[in-house]
Amino acid sequence: MSNLLQLSDFLKKRLLKDLPGKSSHFKMIPAIRLNEFDPIPENARKSSVLVILFENANEINTILIQRPEYNGVHSSQISFPGGSYIDEDTNLENTALRETEEEIGLDRSKITIVGSLTELYIPPSNFNVKPYVGFCTEKFELTPDKYEVQNIIITSVNDLVGDKNIKSKNIRIKSGKEFETRYYDIKGHTVWGATAMIISEFSELYEEFIRIG
Repeated sequence: MSNLLQLSDFLKKRLLKDLPGKSSHFKMIPAIRLNEFDPIPENARKSSVLVILFENANEINTILIQRPEYNGVHSSQISFPGGSYIDEDTNLENTALRETEEEIGLDRSKITIVGSLTELYIPPSNFNVKPYVGFCTEKFELTPDKYEVQNIIITSVNDLVGDKNIKSKNIRIKSGKEFETRYYDIKGHTVWGATAMIISEFSELYEEFIRIG
């Protein structure tokens, strides 16, 4: 059995149990914003993202995207494919699959969802995000949506494990406010905020998988 299928089998069972959740999220939240993430407002907008796993050259990889510059709080930021829930989706799993197909051109029929990570709230945009994990064993080509995606970033999941790529620096947000935060340095890209929080939880689960061999 390939490493990818072994990981997917592990995650199918592991994601049904208690997850690291906030303990892993808080490792990557700027200290100045710790009190903004709880409680989740009743009017928070529903959304989801997808952590896509696939194998290439005997390594398990995942896909991140860079948003284009625009007049919004997430301009130029790095994220997993995903977006806002619409009624036609009927559930947030379908939202993640639809948005992934729209944003990077990966046919949703090629993706198998194995479960979801801990949802988290993004205060600046008032989104409550549910991260799903899925895997793809078929060959595919990616086509970024020219309006929603500036860059597609493919990285090994090994780059997300442990502290080797975690750094700290001052971030200036759109409002002009500046604060220090931890982030992942992924191929020279600064991955911080909600995406870093999702990676932090996923990486803990991946480390569990590595430990049990």
